Amino acid sequence: MSVRVNLLPEATKQRGRASRQRAIAGVAGVVFLLLLGGVYWWFANQVSNAEDELAAEQAISAELRAEEAELVAFVELADRRDRADEVLSAAMASEVSLAAVLQDLAAVTPSDTQFDSIAVQLQGAEGSAGTFNLSGRTLTSHAPGVERVLLSLEKITTFKDLYLNSSSLSGEDVEEGDEEAGSIASFSVDGNIGPEARTGRYQDGLPEDLR
Repeated sequence: MSVRVNLLPEATKQRGRASRQRAIAGVAGVVFLLLLGGVYWWFANQVSNAEDELAAEQAISAELRAEEAELVAFVELADRRDRADEVLSAAMASEVSLAAVLQDLAAVTPSDTQFDSIAVQLQGAEGSAGTFNLSGRTLTSHAPGVERVLLSLEKITTFKDLYLNSSSLSGEDVEEGDEEAGSIASFSVDGNIGPEARTGRYQDGLPEDLR
């Protein structure tokens, strides 16, 4: 038969348990502090990285805003150019080269004919670029003189709707029945100038070499 004898007083055992508990609590506190420090460091690192990224993005944004400010001036300039092209195209849409009209007229005028007056009235209507009136004289009377003039004018593709509104003889000593012999015929012709006579200059805007 064996008997256990407790040689340690109860107070001593309690102090030992308290000491162990304090040690465990201390270790737990250290571990908690280490964990807390690790979490703080991780969050601080994340915040630092976010701040770095924000600073980088702000720098890029500032550069983009500066570039945008520069581009705005170019965009406004391009808009002004486009508006100027539109105004120019509209202004020149009805332009007719009178020099070209006179050149065509000179090319077909018979050698026995002279023009005393040429009146051109330009207009912006779509179906016609304008109207004209020609008055002159031919040395070979109504026929073939005036007839030849009309046939010559019809060769000009931009001349439309020719109308002989007057033709009279002005030769001296013209007897009845002999008007065609060596008589000078004065005539007046009206007509329209077709839209083909328009130059079409700048209809696509100002050429690049003139911008």
